[in-house]
This record gives sequence, structure tokens and C-alpha cells, in this order.
Amino acid sequence: MTTIARRARGEGARIIACALTLGLLVISVPGRTDPAEGPAGTQVQEEVTVALKLVQAYVTTKDGRPVTDLTAADFEVTDNGHKMAVTHFEKHLAGGDDIAPGGPLEAPQLSRKFFLFFDFAFTDARSTRKAREAALEFMDAALKAGDEVGVLSYSPMRGLTIHEYLTTDHAKVRNIVDAFGLRAATGRAESLTNYLYADEVMWMLDDEQPDAPDTFFREQARAQSGGVVDEGRRQGYIDQARQFAQTFTHLGQALRYVPGWKNLILFSSGISRSLIYGERRGLTAPIIDPSNPEATAAALSAYDNAQSNSGVRTEFSEALKALKTSNSPIYAIDCAARTGEMDINNPIGTSISSREVSGKDSLVQLAGESGGKYFSNTMDTGKALAEIEDITSSFYVLGYSVPAAWDGAFHKIKVKVGRPGCKVVSQTGYYNPKPFREHSAFERLLQMTDLALSDNPLGRLPEETPLAAMPVVVGGWTHLVAYAGLPKEAAAGIVGKRANAYLIIYDEEQGRTAIKSFRVKPPTGGPKDSIAVFALPLKPGRYSLRLIVQNAETGMAARGSGSLTFADPIAASIWIDTPLLLEPGHGWADLGAPPESTLPALFGYDPGEFAPVTGELAPGPRRLAAALRLSLGMPDVELDITATDSLDGIETEIPVTVLETKQERSLRTCLIELPFADLKPGLHTLTIAARDKAGIEGNETTTTFTVR
Repeated sequence: MTTIARRARGEGARIIACALTLGLLVISVPGRTDPAEGPAGTQVQEEVTVALKLVQAYVTTKDGRPVTDLTAADFEVTDNGHKMAVTHFEKHLAGGDDIAPGGPLEAPQLSRKFFLFFDFAFTDARSTRKAREAALEFMDAALKAGDEVGVLSYSPMRGLTIHEYLTTDHAKVRNIVDAFGLRAATGRAESLTNYLYADEVMWMLDDEQPDAPDTFFREQARAQSGGVVDEGRRQGYIDQARQFAQTFTHLGQALRYVPGWKNLILFSSGISRSLIYGERRGLTAPIIDPSNPEATAAALSAYDNAQSNSGVRTEFSEALKALKTSNSPIYAIDCAARTGEMDINNPIGTSISSREVSGKDSLVQLAGESGGKYFSNTMDTGKALAEIEDITSSFYVLGYSVPAAWDGAFHKIKVKVGRPGCKVVSQTGYYNPKPFREHSAFERLLQMTDLALSDNPLGRLPEETPLAAMPVVVGGWTHLVAYAGLPKEAAAGIVGKRANAYLIIYDEEQGRTAIKSFRVKPPTGGPKDSIAVFALPLKPGRYSLRLIVQNAETGMAARGSGSLTFADPIAASIWIDTPLLLEPGHGWADLGAPPESTLPALFGYDPGEFAPVTGELAPGPRRLAAALRLSLGMPDVELDITATDSLDGIETEIPVTVLETKQERSLRTCLIELPFADLKPGLHTLTIAARDKAGIEGNETTTTFTVR
């Protein structure tokens, strides 16, 4: 926890407290290094050649009751026909989880994953409201603390919308679902994907782009960013049905690389049966009567309309294939309005004509082929969702080691239990990872969403790199300054011809998300120590931050996470922003921030002589510098500047030498030298105070740094 506090003395003084919690997650993941991709034609050396595969399995008795007392020895797992030794074992039960000892200490655990999928294209408004209420009831009654939940929707105008990606923050998800049809509530994932879609549309318009995104992604990008959608897709039921099926195909393909079961709870009325299977009414071939062209045309039209649509049928078949191999069972909640002439749950005596336009059969097949379950529209949705909770509440996780490979090959898995009378439902298989460049545009979008928003991202994060954030006052307005340093080795793997830096800001109080980005400019002369900087106006409040630098061609990325809280400033005669700590040495190469937003421009130091402190410091004697920004009510006032270092409650005065001062109107920037005689390991609090020569007006600021 980094705490920044300021205390002012004299008339007009102000008190502002800023709390800053910063943590950076940039890790090297064993088995995830892609040997085919590296900087500027180089080859990345593969560090680990063994990967741990985790498989989820549900075990029940023949009457459907969960079996909860099995051990690893009770299971037999085969991978492409080869028997595998189970080295990692987890037991997740409704009453509590149990992780068996003896497995890898750092092996990841698989939690339950749910996507709430709302179909706004084939479901009426009344049924949509019922679906919203049922989803809220499911979240309140069925979710556990560790469950990951995401929210998806499909609509004719926008196609697939990712409102929120998999997260354990159930309150965020609930707020989004609760807002459907009532108020505007944009989730973090929706804000991010909208931004990325719009950015991709601009990239598509760039004549220098070597290859265009796939058709599905291009349609999604235009729809999500408010672009022109062709009339056929907007109005035609057949085109909507094809796009709906394509959505499941691409979603299933993208979810292949997310470990474990991804349970999709689909609220929909389905696609008309006749489009996929054709009408079952007994129609004979039309009679061609040259003397009556009108009757002949009518007969031909009726015959054609009775046939299935080959395009919809093909797209639907592709969707079923993708869902089968992605371990994404669909639990389909039929939201079709009930009518007096039909009973979908009991087809006996049901009008054939009404069943032809019903979407029940498509939902039944989606659920059955994917390993899920169909719930009729005559069933109480609360009971249906309670059954889903029962089905998914108890499961086992089996882990085994396989050679790491980046070939995208499919592995077929079979799980058996030696105990008689047990029924096993497990993943059908998995896909090996593949080079980032071979993923579709939509798959890359989902991976970027995972990298940016997931608690445990699957993306490749090369190594640790620091993140810092602070509030500053620029022109009388509060701004956020956030930056992350990339050492030369990390920059070599990330910075390339097409790399981007993103800053995602989530307002914890307002529930809104803002995204800023810029194209990374590779440093001249090859990879160097580099820094990505964002500076932007920001109202006082409580924020979560995430800064990402990603190579759009290889997928290599680094990310930093943190939170920032600061209050509304009050006028003061002397005001000091949070200091920027510096080390002597050549400054880091800027990755492309606007000139006025670079750290040297904001804090007035020479980047050829100093570089920002971006991580833990080494112990011992140390000569640091600090760049100060002072807002002065009297621009010509002379100041005394002092500094104090505090460690474990012991304060030490630090001599201050003013190296350089610049004045522009009421803003004064000062570069001061801070010699530390002997830095001890631990969290240090540095207090810098400034007061006029008479000692009447003054202010101080604090920041923290860590010595390893």
C-alpha cells in the first residue's frame, strides 16, 4: 500500500489524502513460450517442454446423485489413447473444496465458469425481462465466491456483445444484468471491446494493412462501433439466423483455449425449426402448368419455402462442431412465449405448423450436442437454474503432464472411474495452443479481453515490470499520470512493427470504464529500456487501473494493475504534486506518448541524465533525485525544501540540494538531489516539504518506495 498525504500550513491551506495501491503482474508461464515467434526474426528459446493439463469431470450415480468420495486412484485418464498418470487432483463439492496434497504447489485450480448469454434477436421483450429476473436469482442463490461469471448478448443490430468477461466480481456482473431493459450499464468488457472494434475499423481503413480481418470480425467491428450494417443482416430473419449460428461457431473456437468447462446459460427462443430441418408437412413436387403461370409460381414458392435453408443448416452444423470441442456445454432456457395451441414440452397433439416456426428443436440440439441440457418454456425458470446449479456444483479436476506443443492439434480425452455404478461426464478433449498470428481476429479480441480484465489471464506475460500511478495538477485540473517501464529484454519481445499501449480506468464509484491508447513507436537503433506513459484529466474519485503493452502480431504482452484514490483539491498558496523519484543514468526511451505527456515534459528533468525509478531499489548508499511540481500562489516566492525518510517509524533527515529550477507562470519545477547514507530493506516513506523563507506558508507531500 502506497499512501500519499499532504499537510499544508498557513491560511488557505488544504488537506488532500491520496491512497495508491499498485501491483504488477508480469510473469513467465512455463510451457507457454511460442518458439516460432520472437522479435525481428529471432527465435525465442523454449524454457519448459512439459505442460500441465487440467480436466474437469462430473461423476454421478445412475440416478443422477453426485459421487463425492472419489480419489485420484479411482480415475483413469487417456489422452489420444495413451493412459496418463494423474499428478494433480482437486475435489470441488457443494459443501467445500478439497485440494489433494502431493500435487504441484503452483498448479492452477479450475473454478466453475459461467457465461450468461442473452438472445435479444429471437426473444420478445417480456421473455427478456423474465430471463433477466431468472439470471439475477441464479447469481444470488447459486454462485460461490470463487465462481467466474461473464455476460454475453446477441442482438440484430450489434451482433455478439461481450458485456463482462469472466470475473469473480459478481457485483459488477449483477449490475450489468440488472440494467438490461431498464438503464444503461456498460460493462468493462463491453467498453474495452467497443474500443478495440473501433480501433480495428480504423486499422482496416489503413491502406498499409497487409491483410483484412475475417468477415465475421469485420461485421462485428462495424456493428459494435456504430458503422453501417447491410439491410439484409438488419432485417432478414434468415441472415439473422446465420449470424446467430456463426456467433456460436466463433465463440466456441475462441473458448477452446480457456481451460475447463465453460458453462453457457442461454436465454433464447431459438432458430425456427424449418430453416434448419425443413417443414415436415407432406408436400409433393409442384406441378408445372404452362397455362397457369401464377399457380405454378405459387406452387414453386411453397415448395421452396418448405425446404431447409442450406446456409443456416451449414452454419448451425459448424456451430455444433465448435461447441463439441470447446468444452462449453449450453444450458438452454427456452424463452419462447407460450400459446394456446402448442405445448412444446408435450408435442402430442401440437399443431405441426406452429412447431415449424418454433425454435425448440434448435435449442434441444445446441444443448444436447454440447453436453448441456434443454429446459422447456413450460418449466419454471427458477427450478431450471437450480437444476443447473445441482449439475455443476460438484466436480473433480484431474491434472497430468504432456509435452508442450504449439501446433493447435486436438487431443481426445477419455475419463473412466473404476467404481461400479458411476457415470462420468468429462471434457471431450482439448486443443494445443498455436502461434498468436494463426488465431482469428475474434480469437485475438477475446484473448486481449482476457489479458486486460481476467483475474488470472491466460495470455503470455514475459516478465515482471513495474507500474506507477499518481495524481498531479495540470493547469488547475487534476490529472492521472501512469507509467510502466519495460527493460530492454522485455521490450525486445514486445515492441515491434505493430504494438499498442492501453490504459484501462474503471471508476469504482460510478461503474464506468474509460480506455486510452497509443501506437507504440519502436526506439531507433533497436530495443532499449523503454517506458509507456499516460497522462490524462481525471476527476477525483476511486479507480482501478490496468496498463497493458501488447505486440499485436505475436501477442506478447506486459500488464500492470493498481488502484488510485484521491480527493478534490482545495486552493493553497503552495501546492506540491507527488514527487517523481529518479536515478542518475540515461533516460528510458519513450514508447510514443504525446510530447506534452512524457515524464520529462511534465516534471522538467533531462532524460539524458536521469531515469525514473520503476521498481525496488538495492540496499546501501544511494544517491537519488526527485522531480517536483509546485503550484504557487505567488510565483516569485523563495522556498526552503526539506526531506525526511521514514522506515519502521524511525525518521531520518535527508540533505537536499536543488539542482535545477524552472518557472512557467505559477508552475515551478524543481530537480533536487537526495543522498541516502544507507538504505535499509523495507518500505520507506519519503516526505518532502516546501515553505517560504518566512515560514508562514508551506506544504508537504509523501510517497513511498521499496528497498529489496
